[in-house]
Amino acid sequence: MISGRVRHRNLIKRFIRMFRCDTARIISFPERMFLVIGSNRNTKDGSGYWTKNGHPINFDYVEEKVIASGKTEAELVASAKRYRKLCGMTTEDYLRQLLAPLEAR
Repeated sequence: MISGRVRHRNLIKRFIRMFRCDTARIISFPERMFLVIGSNRNTKDGSGYWTKNGHPINFDYVEEKVIASGKTEAELVASAKRYRKLCGMTTEDYLRQLLAPLEAR
């Protein structure tokens, strides 16, 4: 049997490939897991700027966002797949998908 830690590590590798991100992690709470993905960034590439003692500074950071959740690993994977599908849709496609069940009535 594969331990929970190894399963999470394998899931994380899968999510990094799935979303072409630089980092991924799973945050576990007693009743829910959350998938957090991250991309490496640098402040010089952003629209704002940082200063220290009046001088501009640049630094690397990881921009993270929560994109999926589930009570089980299977639900977490399904939620991540739904997110990926939505990211590839246009607004028009999304609205069509929402309205399709109503039109079938």
